[in-house]
Amino acid sequence: MAALCVAQAAALVVMVSRYCEAQSLVEKAERLVERARQLASDDERAFRAVAASWALPRGTSSEEQARRSAIDDALLGAAEPQARVVETAIEVLVLTDQLRPAARSGLLADLTAAGEVARAGSAIARMNVESNLRGLPASDERSELHRRIGVRKGTT
Repeated sequence: MAALCVAQAAALVVMVSRYCEAQSLVEKAERLVERARQLASDDERAFRAVAASWALPRGTSSEEQARRSAIDDALLGAAEPQARVVETAIEVLVLTDQLRPAARSGLLADLTAAGEVARAGSAIARMNVESNLRGLPASDERSELHRRIGVRKGTT
């Protein structure tokens, strides 16, 4: 869902860029639409991996340890596409700021909507990352994902 919000926001930026005849921004926004669409697919794949890890059998302590490790790895992996959604949303917001001076009044509403939808997608993705990482042991990868989504040390 988060990636689709960001794709929609980027598509609005494409539209406004075309009306403003800002070809370089059209191309940048089109790349963001495609990236966000890919992130939606990546997220779906990661979600299936999390579900599969939770479905692993319980049993002996070694099976339990392997299951827990698989779950932790899958949750860490599922946080990656969501962190990239946050980063992509920021890029969409940068483009909305770059377009604002060139946009006629009728297009400002579209830019505002693009910004709000990008922020919503970012918020959803950030909550997903935090949820996935919450129960995981401290690691460099976990810390890096937190840094990428703007979580400061000591706030989670």
